[in-house]
Amino acid sequence: MTTPLLAWEQLRAGNRSLFGQLPNQPIAAVFRCSDIHFSNEEVFSQPSGSLIDISTWGHLLDTSVLGSIEYAVETLEVPLIVALGHDDCPAMHAALRAWETAEMPDGAMRPAVEHALLSVVSRGTPADSVESVAAAHIVETGVALMQRSPVISSRIDTQACGIVCATYGSVDRQIRVHATFGAVADNTDTLVELV
Repeated sequence: MTTPLLAWEQLRAGNRSLFGQLPNQPIAAVFRCSDIHFSNEEVFSQPSGSLIDISTWGHLLDTSVLGSIEYAVETLEVPLIVALGHDDCPAMHAALRAWETAEMPDGAMRPAVEHALLSVVSRGTPADSVESVAAAHIVETGVALMQRSPVISSRIDTQACGIVCATYGSVDRQIRVHATFGAVADNTDTLVELV
């Protein structure tokens, strides 16, 4: 096990090795679950600086997340938001457990589990696996981004931005798209494409 000082020294050494490299213009804001074990750049095989990383446990959507995504799409003019879940998500495991036992967790984990359960009900998805709960929740996360942010919904309406709702396979490392909003599908007139 490492110490706080050794961890900080490792981060500083990594920073020094990158000193002088200019970041790329970001092409997407990725709102992901904080416990995915790979960086966004690894998941999408993109160079450093090309993706804006926003993460919370279980995709809990709060004002700091909305502010970060609004900044990305309005100020930096990032054309894409990716709501990225993953197959083996502890938050979705907790939601499935709560669904099966009718017992909610205490503390700060509760709102994320509640949101995941509401996603299952809203989508009419069977809560029969962590993957199905994660898929329903990631689509509802994309919907919530548009509903809660006039900035995001306006950018989607004008086709300046799109949202992809996807999950990442922990074993096969494949991206599965569950829904798109805005000018993301091949037919740019499509507002919503649910898969």
